[in-house]
Amino acid sequence: MEDLQYEYDMSALVLGQNLISGKWTIFILWSLSKGKKRFKDLHNFLRHTSRSILTKQLQELEHNGLIQREVYGEVPVRVEYSLTEIGEKLIPVLYALSDWSKEYVTYSKEEGMSDVDFLRQAFIKDKYKYYRDYPSV
Repeated sequence: MEDLQYEYDMSALVLGQNLISGKWTIFILWSLSKGKKRFKDLHNFLRHTSRSILTKQLQELEHNGLIQREVYGEVPVRVEYSLTEIGEKLIPVLYALSDWSKEYVTYSKEEGMSDVDFLRQAFIKDKYKYYRDYPSV
């Protein structure tokens, strides 16, 4: 019975990882945690991604029920994105991950290196090199 619970917990963890594994997903969720955003606002925030990639990520998040898309019958048409109820429940998890990451930085950086320099160095080596231009702290 304990093995079944372990396997179920592991499966649930992998599901969670898959739901937020898109390259820009965490940025989108983080941005929407501050309130509704229009597509152009999200695209400006994620200035290193193409409109088609952002559209695909938004569609995936909407399909998975983490965000909602609201279309207003105006001319020109206005579209806003926001977190769903279950999407909002993910925000404390992102804060916890951020807190853990800050501890990791403190633990891992070399003596005398600033947190910001460590993050920049980590991102430059990382496949997500475009993140290095975003505020680190």
